[in-house]
Amino acid sequence: HGFKTIFPIPLGQAASFNPQVAEDGARVAAIEASSVGIRWTFAPMIDIARDPRWGRTPETYGEDPFLSGVMGTAFVKGLQGEDPRYLKIVSTPKHFAANNEEHNRFVCNPQISEKQLREYYFPAFEMCVKEGKAASIMSAYNALNDVPCTLNAWLLTKVLREDWGFKGYVVSDCGGPSLLVNAHKYVKTKEAAATLSIKAGLDLECGDDVFDEPLLSAYRQYMVTNADIDSAAYRVLRARMQLGLFDSGEKNPYTKISPAVIGSAKHQEVALNAARECIVL
Repeated sequence: HGFKTIFPIPLGQAASFNPQVAEDGARVAAIEASSVGIRWTFAPMIDIARDPRWGRTPETYGEDPFLSGVMGTAFVKGLQGEDPRYLKIVSTPKHFAANNEEHNRFVCNPQISEKQLREYYFPAFEMCVKEGKAASIMSAYNALNDVPCTLNAWLLTKVLREDWGFKGYVVSDCGGPSLLVNAHKYVKTKEAAATLSIKAGLDLECGDDVFDEPLLSAYRQYMVTNADIDSAAYRVLRARMQLGLFDSGEKNPYTKISPAVIGSAKHQEVALNAARECIVL
């Protein structure tokens, strides 16, 4: 399926000031992805763009936290669908939190007050969780107030789960747990990285370096409990059940989508409308 429907970049969509543009585009993307068996995506990227020199600025919805939240929430809803039982595709707003620089993103450690976090860096994520019902969240590489986000219990448990009521699973940015040892130098062993991460609320590693043998080793050393592993596994398996991956497929409307929809005239029309809406001077 070489041709897929392509939409304007998120920054362009934000310039439309129309959340329907984001939702319609995400709906098309989810339909096309589901038709070929893709059921999870690392999107939307709702980090706040603070510096136009940042290479990932085009992936964002800009510098405004409210606009980012409105557009991001619409995108989450478009991806995940409206079926009361099944998710069309898992949406993963990223990168939680205060991630918006590239040159030292593996080790940077911004010092940001809780007031500034809750008023500026958090609102888009909070909206995607509370209103969008995002099924997943990705943690950031960077540290925040001296604690790497990958194992930041205040961020992943207190704010995300207790304050906002998040029910989904948290996945690391790719390779994030390894950076706790070799970049942040926050811990000396991968066993320690696995222990602190899973206890802080990280359920899944993007990669297979720390939540693999080191996590098993930590478990065998009684550093990690059955309850820690059960909690993470529950959250991940719950999402798989919501995707219908354990069902026969008879009742799941998203398993019957034909790849013929990819690049269809109907989808191209949605993309063309989005392009028109995004035009700015």
